[in-house]
Amino acid sequence: MFTIKNFPALCAAFALAVFLVVSCNTAASANRSAEPEWVSDPYRVYNRTVFIAAVGYGPSRDAAEKSALANLTSIFGQSISSETRTSYTYSQAVEASSFVWSEQSDLEQAVITATAMDTLIGAERKDVWRSPDNTWYASAIMDRAKTNMIYSQLIQRNLETIERLIRLSAAERQSFEGFLNFYQAANLADANLIFANVRNVISPGSMAGENLRTGNDYRLEAAQIAQNIPIAITVENDVQSRISGSFSSALTRAGFRTGGSDSRYVLRGSLTLNEVSFQNNPYRFIRYTVDALLIDTSTGIVIFPYNINDREGHVNLSEAENLAIRSAENTINSDYLNALRVFLTQNSR
Repeated sequence: MFTIKNFPALCAAFALAVFLVVSCNTAASANRSAEPEWVSDPYRVYNRTVFIAAVGYGPSRDAAEKSALANLTSIFGQSISSETRTSYTYSQAVEASSFVWSEQSDLEQAVITATAMDTLIGAERKDVWRSPDNTWYASAIMDRAKTNMIYSQLIQRNLETIERLIRLSAAERQSFEGFLNFYQAANLADANLIFANVRNVISPGSMAGENLRTGNDYRLEAAQIAQNIPIAITVENDVQSRISGSFSSALTRAGFRTGGSDSRYVLRGSLTLNEVSFQNNPYRFIRYTVDALLIDTSTGIVIFPYNINDREGHVNLSEAENLAIRSAENTINSDYLNALRVFLTQNSR
C-alpha cells in the first residue's frame, strides 16, 4: 500500500501555500481598489504653484498615458486628438525649431523627448493606476520653472535664427533664396507664438512687453519677393500648352510671376504619353508621365523636382489620351502648389 511519509508536515506546507496565495491576491485586490488621491485631483499630490498637471484614463496603460498627455496639452489651448498625437500646428512648431537646439543637454533632450512622445516639450508621464473595473488612469505633469526656461530659450534661439535668415542684401532679396529664407522665418515665427502661449500659461506675465512678429508678417514679405521673381515655363510635348498652363496657374497662386524667356528661374518639364494594353480589356489605356524641374539657371541648381504619373482609359484611343492629359492638368492644379510648400518647409533651413 502506498503511504505518504510525514503527512502532517505536508498538510502544513500546503496550508501555508494556500494562505500565501490568498494573502497575495487579497493584497493585490486591495491595492487596485485603493484609488490614489491624484486620480480625482492631481493637485492633491502636485503643488499647483510648482506644476501643471492633468489626468487621463483609458482601457490600457498606453491609452491612459496618451490621454493624460493630451489633457495636459489641452490646457494650453491646442486642439489635439488624445488617441494619437498633438495637433499638426504644435508638431510643426517643434519640427520648425528642432534644428536650433541648444548645446545645453537639458534643452536638447527635452526637444528630443517631445518629438518622440509627440507631445508638449517639458511634459512628463508620472503615476499610473488600474481600477477594480480594469480602467487605467495616468497623470502627466510639467514643472513650471524648468519648462518656462526651456521655452524661453527656444523662443530666443528662433529669434536669432530669424534675424540671420532675413539679413539679406538687396540682390538676395530678389532671389529664390531670399524667398526661401522669409518662408522659413515665417515658420519659426509661427512656432514662437505657440511657445509664447505655453509660457503665458506656465508663467503668467512672462511674455509681458514682448512683441513677437507673426508668421504672416514674414509671409507677406516672401510674397513681395515672389512677385519680383519671374519664372519661365517650358514643357516638351505639351498639348495646346495645357500642362504649362497648369504649372503657370499653380505658381501664380503661390505669388510668382510666370512667363518670359530670359528669366533666371525656369521650370523645365516634359509630358510623355504611352499606350498601355491589358489582356481581355476592351478599353484603350494611356499612361502619362510629367517630369518638371524648377531650376536656377545662374547656378544650374535644381530648386524643386516634381514628378507625377497615372493612366486613363477609354474605348477610343484619342479620348483616352485626352482624359490622360486632363488628369495631369487636374493633378498639377491640385497638387503642385501643396508639394512646393511642403518642399519649402522641409528644405528652407
